[in-house]
Amino acid sequence: MPIVNYRYRGEAYEPHNSVALANSGPLQMELIQIRNDAPSMYADFLNGGHTGLQHVAYWTEDYDADLARLEGQGFRPVMSGEVGPRGRFVYFDTEYHPGTVIELSEVAGPKGKMFDLIREAARGWDGSDPVRPFPDLSKL
Repeated sequence: MPIVNYRYRGEAYEPHNSVALANSGPLQMELIQIRNDAPSMYADFLNGGHTGLQHVAYWTEDYDADLARLEGQGFRPVMSGEVGPRGRFVYFDTEYHPGTVIELSEVAGPKGKMFDLIREAARGWDGSDPVRPFPDLSKL
């Protein structure tokens, strides 16, 4: 899933990441592998010597209102981009746990539908067929 309109600290880059998603009930876990040298908060986390939890995401269908509210509370965007239509995301500079940041993730479009599919696939999963490709977001 390509990330478009990606920005890190105000500059545009073209990141290349591999992502795996899985659910345990309503909780989604995301594993991200950095595949190029584009600056990111993921690289910052690793270069800072951190391991484990890098971010916690808040999913929203009202991205603009929630972004304005969080910025009004002092959250400062550091990294942002889009994954499909109405799939914007932003990571903030405010840390509440060493190395761990907050992400605001828009799920009003195909990305949200994909997250629903992943959650449903995990419900009652019997351990077979563990690796599945992401669906084409343009067809959701």
